[in-house]
Amino acid sequence: MLSSRAVISGLRPIAAFALLAAVSCAGTPKPRVDLAAPHSLVSEAESSGAQQYDSADLETARSELQQADQNAKDKPVLAQRQGEEATVDAQLALARTRSAKAEQSLREVNSGTATLESESQREQNNNGSGPQPGALPQPAQWD
Repeated sequence: MLSSRAVISGLRPIAAFALLAAVSCAGTPKPRVDLAAPHSLVSEAESSGAQQYDSADLETARSELQQADQNAKDKPVLAQRQGEEATVDAQLALARTRSAKAEQSLREVNSGTATLESESQREQNNNGSGPQPGALPQPAQWD
């Protein structure tokens, strides 16, 4: 039979290991989640008019950001990933919004240019001066 002294000395390494494990776990803080950038990008997308031009990506970014906010305390790694996904979707919404606005501006410029060309053409027709745009010059007549 084992003496109580032998049992205690056999438990010392186990107790030391358990104490070490408890101290190391207690000393490791949970990772902190920084969701400031995703919040900023979603706000920028909202103020840029993404709701009008790319509501689907904006809504996805909002949803992911809301989930990240909810998970930030208890599941920081998941929250960080969701924040990154929200960032990507907000950037996509911003890019598509800017693209749509640029295309709209281009159409407006092209329309204005066409109007000016039309007015210039009409003015030339009224005054009878200058060649018609796109008209080929007439060959010289030989007598």
